[in-house]
Amino acid sequence: MYRITLIIVSMVRTLYLRIGLETVTLIAAFFYLGLHNPYVQTAFSICPLENLGFRYCPGCGLGRSVSFLLHGDVARSLETHILGIPATIILLFRTFFLLNGSLKGKLLNDSIH
Repeated sequence: MYRITLIIVSMVRTLYLRIGLETVTLIAAFFYLGLHNPYVQTAFSICPLENLGFRYCPGCGLGRSVSFLLHGDVARSLETHILGIPATIILLFRTFFLLNGSLKGKLLNDSIH
C-alpha cells in the first residue's frame, strides 16, 4: 500500500511540475466527478454555508450537476443546478486552454535549450 501511495504521489508531482497546479486540480476534479456516482445521496457535505446551518447556498448542487452531466444525464443535471452545464463547458475550455499552453510552452522551452 505504501508503495502504491508513493507511485501516485510521484505521478501527481510530475504532472504538477509539467502542467501546473490549476490544470492538475481541474483534471482531478473531472476524474472524481466522472467516477463518482451522483445518484447516491450522502449525508456528508463540504459546503461551508450548509455546515453553518444556512438553508440556501447558491453553489450547492453544482458538483452533482456536473457529475450528472458527465454521466450523460442532462435532464437531471438541469434539475440539480441550472448552471451545471455552463460551468462544465467553461471548466473544460479552461482545462484544454491550460493543457494546450503548457504543452506549447514545454515544446518551446525544449527547442530553445
